[in-house]
Amino acid sequence: MQFTVPKFLERESVVAFGLTFKNLAIMAGLGFVLFILYYVLPKVVFVLLAIIVGGAFLASTFIKVGGQTLPQLIGHGFGFLTSSRTYVWDKNQTQAPVKLVKKEVKKIETKGSVLKLAPKSHLSALGAKIDFMPPSKEDLTDQL
Repeated sequence: MQFTVPKFLERESVVAFGLTFKNLAIMAGLGFVLFILYYVLPKVVFVLLAIIVGGAFLASTFIKVGGQTLPQLIGHGFGFLTSSRTYVWDKNQTQAPVKLVKKEVKKIETKGSVLKLAPKSHLSALGAKIDFMPPSKEDLTDQL
């Protein structure tokens, strides 16, 4: 089977420092918000808020799940939670319904047994006798 390979992939171009223009704009926005907060808030509150706001901006910039960014995922999740939960099952009817056809299985009649079994082998009984036979006096003298 042959598959088509796309020639032009949708890829954003890198502007600076390995960031795309969109990522660079988000980082600039983060810097601007933190700059304003630095002069408006006390140091302790600024540090706590900088961690929270900076983490949110960085997460929205760099986290991707299934090719979707974090703001898109949050939007889809919010849309799912607020949408109605009515599920309608619509059975598609065809013009000609499917008919089940049973085919007869042909039975082959055989006379007697088809397989011919060989008579029971005497080798296993002979092997058992050889293993458990006590050594004779001649065998004992030959070993000495």
